[in-house]
Amino acid sequence: MNRELLNAIEEASTVGITGHIRPDGDCVGSCMALYRYIRVAYPEKTVRVYLEEPSDNLRVAEGIDEIDSSFTKPATPYELFVILDCSSAERFAPAGEMVSEAAKVFVVDHHMTNTHFTEYGVILPDASSTCEVLYDLLEDEKIDTVAATFLYMGILHDTGVFRFPACSEHTMQIAGHMLTKGVNAQQLIDDSFYRRTYAQNRVIGDAVARSELLLDGKMIFSVVALDDLARFGATTKDTEGLVDQLRLTKGIEVALFARQDDVDTYKISMRAIEKVNVASICASFGGGGHIFAAGCTIVGDIYDAIRKIAEMVKEQL
Repeated sequence: MNRELLNAIEEASTVGITGHIRPDGDCVGSCMALYRYIRVAYPEKTVRVYLEEPSDNLRVAEGIDEIDSSFTKPATPYELFVILDCSSAERFAPAGEMVSEAAKVFVVDHHMTNTHFTEYGVILPDASSTCEVLYDLLEDEKIDTVAATFLYMGILHDTGVFRFPACSEHTMQIAGHMLTKGVNAQQLIDDSFYRRTYAQNRVIGDAVARSELLLDGKMIFSVVALDDLARFGATTKDTEGLVDQLRLTKGIEVALFARQDDVDTYKISMRAIEKVNVASICASFGGGGHIFAAGCTIVGDIYDAIRKIAEMVKEQL
């Protein structure tokens, strides 16, 4: 067992935890699982989680309301700061100052585009999720039902409910073992992954209805503007899962979803079936991720950007 992370925790009296901006299931799951683990295994230590406000579907267990989304700095710097599910320093910008002041920084990640921005850490690109990497760094007997629930959620989201290629035998073994710790898999899958609000259904339905095909039906894309969200009384969080809905379109190789976040700023999410490395495409726009699931931010004309992305997809096809 790799004890690097546990040794770092044991040596510190104060621990800060953060993940990437716009945290997804694996980010929230890994951060909250580690937070709960430290609270249970090392109750004498001071530990705090800093993340942007999680989506409602990620509020699956107790402790989630203890997240500090205001990123309030402590009176004294942390002795240890752990960054989870984050591939570059820009991705944890809200906590950047606290991280830079910490005595030691440790990263746990699984992104192939990780820039190795810290001296200490464990980065395993072949792992299905950061939660999978994290589980192997912790002592199993100290993982309670709450921590197990967050670990299961992270694996669930980054494997698309155990459907994506990175889901391995080891992934399934961990997930299965979490059930023995009291995880209610059926409820967690429904509430965290499939259940949607009325606003989400309307936004997703409208976006799918307005989607377009490119490259002779090999690529599908849809754009949701701020005006679209306003029409349905929705927020950006209500677009969660939209790119995965597009990915299910028969015959496509690549799905792209663009969500407007500001006047000229769009968050791009891409998914591929088996023939296109979308991580390399997103990396050319300053983003990254995994071979078949990646994202980036576009500033400027979104349709011009989509045309450029389509040409890159065409080259790979």
